[in-house]
Amino acid sequence: MQLTVSKFAKLAGTTVRTLRHYRQLGILVPSQKNENDHHVYINEDFKRLHEIQLLQSLGLSLNEIKASLDNPQYSFDEIIRVQEQSLKHRRKAIDCSLALIKRIKLLKEKDQFNELNSELLMLLMNSMRVEEDQKKLLQKYVSMDIIEKVFPEDISKQTYLDEQLFNLVLLVHRATIHDLKPDHPSIQQQLKDIIANTQLNHLILHDEEKNEELYKNVKTYESLIPKHTMDFLTEAFEVLNTKKKSSL
Repeated sequence: MQLTVSKFAKLAGTTVRTLRHYRQLGILVPSQKNENDHHVYINEDFKRLHEIQLLQSLGLSLNEIKASLDNPQYSFDEIIRVQEQSLKHRRKAIDCSLALIKRIKLLKEKDQFNELNSELLMLLMNSMRVEEDQKKLLQKYVSMDIIEKVFPEDISKQTYLDEQLFNLVLLVHRATIHDLKPDHPSIQQQLKDIIANTQLNHLILHDEEKNEELYKNVKTYESLIPKHTMDFLTEAFEVLNTKKKSSL
């Protein structure tokens, strides 16, 4: 059986445009020519088309399909194995993104969230996005119990700490609007409360050398925070620590 592109498309449940695109890419070229020297499709081309459609349903791009089908060592079993890993990785990334969106939506239910602009929203989401990396980093310095207190799995505890992170960002935002300096009494009191509420004091190590090493490692995450925010917080924490030492 020899079929023109339009008849083949109709029987295969696809479109002429799709078949022409496949032909241009070289992944499905008509197998024969008729007496008029026109390319025509035959029964074997259905098998190739179904193979392409199956690989597409598994999530492979057309370029990936072409590379696979052109490979002399092509193995469908190997494609399944590799694609399974790829899909699992993609699913994990999607689940993480959905969890991030859920956390932000829970924050948006708070009245004070209407003060949050796009820059501050991105700051919060970026902080949440790198939490898994930060957990791995902290394992070298503190116990899992402390990590759980700083990054809890429990959604209610997580939401509470997200609120405190939001309050920290909001603190700088409001200070900027009202032209308050990092050493202002109200700023210092709010910062002190936030530290107490977020268990951040657990991350201050008694070993001074390890404390410095930890600080150097987490410093890479400073780029996620706008410079003016980082400068303000750095100075505010320095003032707070100085006051703590002087009170001892």
